[in-house]
Amino acid sequence: MARNRSLFARLLVAQVALTIVLTAMLAMLFYAERNRTVAQLVTERWAPSLLLVARGAPIEQARLRAPGPLRASSRRPDAVIGLALLSPRRSIMHQALVEAGLPVAEVVFGREHHASKEAPMLWLALQVDGGAIRWVSFESDVVEENLRKRFLMAMLLLFGLAVGASALIAHRLARPLEALRTRIAANDASGGLLPNASIEVQAIDEAWRALRQSLDQQERERALLLAGVSHDLRSPLGRIRMAAELIPDGDGVAHWREAIVRNALHADRLVGSFLDHVRSGELPFDETVDLAALARSVAAQQQRAANELAVDAPATLPVSHANGVLIERVIGNLLDNAFTHGQPPVRLTVGVRDHRVFIEVEDKGPGIAPDSQRAMLQAFARGDASRRHPGLGLGLAIVHRVALRMGGDVAFHRSADGALTIVRVEWPVDR
Repeated sequence: MARNRSLFARLLVAQVALTIVLTAMLAMLFYAERNRTVAQLVTERWAPSLLLVARGAPIEQARLRAPGPLRASSRRPDAVIGLALLSPRRSIMHQALVEAGLPVAEVVFGREHHASKEAPMLWLALQVDGGAIRWVSFESDVVEENLRKRFLMAMLLLFGLAVGASALIAHRLARPLEALRTRIAANDASGGLLPNASIEVQAIDEAWRALRQSLDQQERERALLLAGVSHDLRSPLGRIRMAAELIPDGDGVAHWREAIVRNALHADRLVGSFLDHVRSGELPFDETVDLAALARSVAAQQQRAANELAVDAPATLPVSHANGVLIERVIGNLLDNAFTHGQPPVRLTVGVRDHRVFIEVEDKGPGIAPDSQRAMLQAFARGDASRRHPGLGLGLAIVHRVALRMGGDVAFHRSADGALTIVRVEWPVDR
């Protein structure tokens, strides 16, 4: 279905249709002119002898002036070729004979057996003096018995040539656009000029590369700003926490000291979220990670009871072209999201299915409304409008960003009975 909507398919269909229509029109014009020329030649050759027959002269006298064997009959022939494609040719032949002064009432194409062969014959109904009809016939090439086969062969040849030529033209027109689409899909702004590209396509490519470079520059500057601010904030936060812990005990001091430490730790976690978001777009995927061991390790860090968190993973699951820090962050964010916004028990599942690696987290929570799911994957998006739970809304954004960099995606589902909320991250094994 997608192929039928492609530019190549549309160009091919349009050019084939246009070629067939134009060629058919030219063929009809050529057919009409050819028939008119042949009819004039036949008329010039046979008009003198046919005029004698029309004036009532004996058939023997007309045969003496005829350029070939001339036959006469008092009745209409039986072996008539009734092919509809010959109707225009009969009309043109009739008109040419009438213009030559012959009183022709009807023109018929037929066949006649003689000399052990079947010859094509042209039968004419001439009105002789007195109003009687006299049929005369002669062999003529104006009658084409294999017209249907020739027409079919011509149409098949025309269709083949039209498809071949149109496919070549459409391919040459669509190839630069396909190359541009591939370049955009791969986010490759470093390539050179597109081969065989028109001026318009080349202008689109240059505009896209300029936009891509501008966005990359903005992303680098944003990452540098976040990393710098986050790093600079952590030092004073650490000093505030240390100073709070060094406050001597006194009446009511413990309560305020714990509040200061708690808020400093919360601010440190927010700063850590900024750093995780920056790292999710920068750290390379050049490691081989045991996803099963990593899932069990992250689950153990949650320090949850067995009836609250279960892990379903094989003994080992090596994944190449990965990054342990980022995948650990993905699993951690999914579990944090499940316990913060969902309800236990939570199940973490990792594995490979249909040549795709997947990380899946299930919980008993209400889930996310279908029309809000994609929005929740954006940075700073929060499903908790009341802000009862602290955070910046970067958890799922980091998960989504890492998934996209690995060629995958994030999806939200509900179990068949609607009891479980399922968040699934998957990416291809070979990428």
